[in-house]
Amino acid sequence: MSGSLRVLLIGASPGDVLGIQEMLRGCGREIELIHCERLEDGLALASGGAVEVVLLDLDLPENQATTCLDRLRRTAPDVPIIVLTAEGDDRAALRAMQHGAQDYLARERIDAELLCRSIKYALERTRAELALRHSEAMYRRLVENLNEGVLAVDEAGLITFANPRMGEILGYPAGRLIGLPISVFFDTADGAVSGTRNPFCRQTDRRQEFELDLLASDGRRVHVLVVTSPVTDAAGAFGGCLAGVLDITDRKEAELALRQSEQKYRLVVESLSEGIWVIDQDARTLFVNPRMAEMLGYAPEGMIGRQFYSFIPPSCSATIQDRLTRRRDGIREQYECEFIRKEGDRITALLIASPFMDDSGEFRGSIAGVMDITERKRAEEEIRIRSEQLMVLNRIISVSATSLSLAEHLEESLEKTLELMGFHVGIVYMLDADRKRALLQYQRGVPPSCMPRNRVVKIHHWPFNFIFVAGQPRYIERHPDLNSIEAGILRELDVSALACIPLIAEAVVVGAVYAGSRTKESFSREERTLLETIGKEIGSGILKGMLHKRLEAANREANLYLDIMTHDIRNTENVSGLYAGLLIEMLEGEAALYARKIESGVRRSKEILGNVSTIRRIHHESPDLSPVDLDVVVKEEVAAFPDVAIEVEGMSRQVWADDLLPEVFTNLIRNAVRLGGPGIEIAIRVEDYDGESVLVSVEDTGPGIPDPLKGSILHLFERGWIEGCGDGLGLFIVRTLVERYGGTLRVEDRVEGRPDLGAAFRFTLREVLSSGSDEDSDRCPVGEECE
Repeated sequence: MSGSLRVLLIGASPGDVLGIQEMLRGCGREIELIHCERLEDGLALASGGAVEVVLLDLDLPENQATTCLDRLRRTAPDVPIIVLTAEGDDRAALRAMQHGAQDYLARERIDAELLCRSIKYALERTRAELALRHSEAMYRRLVENLNEGVLAVDEAGLITFANPRMGEILGYPAGRLIGLPISVFFDTADGAVSGTRNPFCRQTDRRQEFELDLLASDGRRVHVLVVTSPVTDAAGAFGGCLAGVLDITDRKEAELALRQSEQKYRLVVESLSEGIWVIDQDARTLFVNPRMAEMLGYAPEGMIGRQFYSFIPPSCSATIQDRLTRRRDGIREQYECEFIRKEGDRITALLIASPFMDDSGEFRGSIAGVMDITERKRAEEEIRIRSEQLMVLNRIISVSATSLSLAEHLEESLEKTLELMGFHVGIVYMLDADRKRALLQYQRGVPPSCMPRNRVVKIHHWPFNFIFVAGQPRYIERHPDLNSIEAGILRELDVSALACIPLIAEAVVVGAVYAGSRTKESFSREERTLLETIGKEIGSGILKGMLHKRLEAANREANLYLDIMTHDIRNTENVSGLYAGLLIEMLEGEAALYARKIESGVRRSKEILGNVSTIRRIHHESPDLSPVDLDVVVKEEVAAFPDVAIEVEGMSRQVWADDLLPEVFTNLIRNAVRLGGPGIEIAIRVEDYDGESVLVSVEDTGPGIPDPLKGSILHLFERGWIEGCGDGLGLFIVRTLVERYGGTLRVEDRVEGRPDLGAAFRFTLREVLSSGSDEDSDRCPVGEECE
């Protein structure tokens, strides 16, 4: 003991005080003894913290002694109390210890050593108890505030302690758990606790860790991680366990979701039709999916660990190194790359590459989606070649379509072929009339020194008979086993490859086109196909020219025949009509009737011949429209039918037409008279239509036109709807002329809904408008161009 110490003595007699004070001086420590006879005074000093030890003289009745101790313990709970009792009063000493005294001394046997030791032990025990209480309070607060549940379970499996968190986990107040078997919270479906196995009651001297499902109060399964430590008594016997219980339901669900997600994405990655390739920062392969390995002909494990560079041509290494450097800079990009497959062949792939970083942002490698585009590239190249071929063919076809002569066609076709295909030498040959020689028609790039020997080719000599007789293309290409004749041809023309393509028209060879190159050693399959197609197109152009000449000749011959026939038939008709008229005047009765029929037939023949001449004029003469007085035209046509009742209204109009306009009215009136007989009535009316045109109606009281025939009788060779009437030309001429003048024609009933009451032909004609209107004066007549 060291340092000063204040001791409070309560209730002792003055003589005892002096003795105790004397004893305290021998303790080897400065001690201040404070004496209070009255309890209340001592309580005041003890509660104020002014003393470290209390000596209480229990020379009091039993009840007062107990009350005194209780009041001291409440007033100064942290101050040790030593009671002084009479010798042999063990009952009072025991009662004092039960009520909180640290020690007791018999007054009669007390000495300095015993008193000092008792005070020392009382102070040490009090300090130990205070430390224990503080420790207990701290650990209790710790246990009660843990985020982890704490359980104490005895050897029988009954809960002896549960902290609040444990109650929260199970959904019960912690106090209600005490005394319950831990097994009531087990999920019986959990194999870890099936049957009689209770992991909390497993007798072991080792720490255990396990997971299981517990059932909460609402039936919810709580997945927990449990760590148990055995509790043993002083003899080492198992007395239960202390368990820490951590709710890991969310973590387990997250782990399950993560596993499912990982499984799903792994399945997606492994099932992709696109390759996935992951490399580290040193370009070593970390992962490839099955599709990526399949592209290159490997198993996935055969690619792991290999350098990316080992799968690409050496010529691409520098480019790929630059691209991987861009990955380090965080750049994502798309590019094409060529790869070498395991078998040695190559593919072209499209890569979409991205960098990937760790959580600290440090570059860890690259990941790329890889798509095999070899077939697409081949298709694109083929499309490019086809496009070039089509472009060449279109130019050749354009030349063929616009050439005015065979010579121009051959010359321009050869020039375009050489220009568009990049060839240097070209020759066009045509067979002579005897089909024994091919004569040079046009050449380009041929050395002057060889011109005399190449102007004429004897087509039956080898190898020209392949081209000009058999009609087969011949490709002469420089190679070691080339025969001397073909080698001489290449030498003469100063080319390294020569294509000789026959020109065929009407299944007959009519010539050939030669195309040579000074840089090519051979012709590709595409070039051969294109050259042969060009040869066919030039041959088609030659055939077109031949057919055009034949057509012109045939047209001239047909017109000649038609002119002769028209002239001779008209002369014959005039004579026949004259004799028929004389016969009518000379004969009577039935003979006169036959003569009139002859005259009618001659007249019909003249009408047909007139219609044919009109159609010929329509087809061969361009429309030359000018203002025509409609009134004059109609009156002249009406005068040609003096025996027919024809009513005319509103004719004082001018329309755009030509001298064929009377044919419209002639044919309409003639058809109406032929079908309706001599008693027919006809009305011709003209009225405004749309401000720019007039509507002309030719109506009759004849038998009318059935509805099914209204749309067809205006076409060529559609005969009349009454048997034996019409030749199919008259109404065709009417429709053609109305459309020639920019109008439209339609067939209707004279009385709507009553075909039997007559027909109405209604057509429009462009009216010549007054020049006083700027709008009208700016219009051009149909068929004419405006300047």
